Amino acid sequence: MVAETIKSFCGDRQTTVCRICGETLTETTVTSGQQPYETTWILCGACGSWSIGREPDIERLNAFYSDYSVHHKMAATNTDANDGKRYSDEWRETREREYRLSINDIGLELEQGKDLVDFGAYDGVFLDVCRATQPNMGKTTAVDYPREDTLHLAVRGHNFEPINEWLAGESLTDIVTLWDVYEHIADLPGLLTTLSRRVKSGGQVLIQTPRAHVHAQILGPQWHHFLPVQHLQLPSREGILRQFDRYGFTAVQVASFGANAPGSIIPQPYKQLFDTLAKLGDLGSTQLIRFVRR
Repeated sequence: MVAETIKSFCGDRQTTVCRICGETLTETTVTSGQQPYETTWILCGACGSWSIGREPDIERLNAFYSDYSVHHKMAATNTDANDGKRYSDEWRETREREYRLSINDIGLELEQGKDLVDFGAYDGVFLDVCRATQPNMGKTTAVDYPREDTLHLAVRGHNFEPINEWLAGESLTDIVTLWDVYEHIADLPGLLTTLSRRVKSGGQVLIQTPRAHVHAQILGPQWHHFLPVQHLQLPSREGILRQFDRYGFTAVQVASFGANAPGSIIPQPYKQLFDTLAKLGDLGSTQLIRFVRR
């Protein structure tokens, strides 16, 4: 299925309740992109999160991601939100540095003997950072769809498990991380149910995801997290904390970063200033939350 043969990559059934808190949605919307990628999100008046306006259609999402390099570039309205560039070899050092900063900002301790699962691990770079930080960690597992990249994980000391197998599994783990994954999940209740089942009591879940806040309200479609087709939910801080609380998780540390100041538009040193103020004031466009399983 390619763009020329599909009217829209979004679903047909209207979303009526918030995908985060379950409350009725408002009439406030934001639309971004052009067909077949045009996407509308609807604001929740109860928790301030945004939900994709039409319920995700798994077949269409699979068609989008099956030729991701093509569809992502055609769908993206913000050229700075370019995953292809971010996950290239030339950006590896930048990603490693960002992971270390986030681990420090959110107070995640990589303890000896503790097992860690990176859900949506992609190429496993975060797991490499963990191993380099704490060589005596327990089992490190990348959970994702099988790709050529995953063949190299074992050589680097990691395990690999396909997403569907991990979601159906029962064994317990100490830490689960989700880096820029939560906003893409079509079945949030299914994922949260699995996390509540598979994370040990006292274990941790670390999430990095967009934060629906003043950026969305002021910038509208220019907010770079309004990413057509791909971002199914954009949680507010309040919304995601309440959601995880219902599944037995308590937030123990929060942080945010990024002023939505694209380098292609905002020159230095102003970009650095805006990003620093956003982080210091916890007004960032991207949020980090560390949860503990009760």
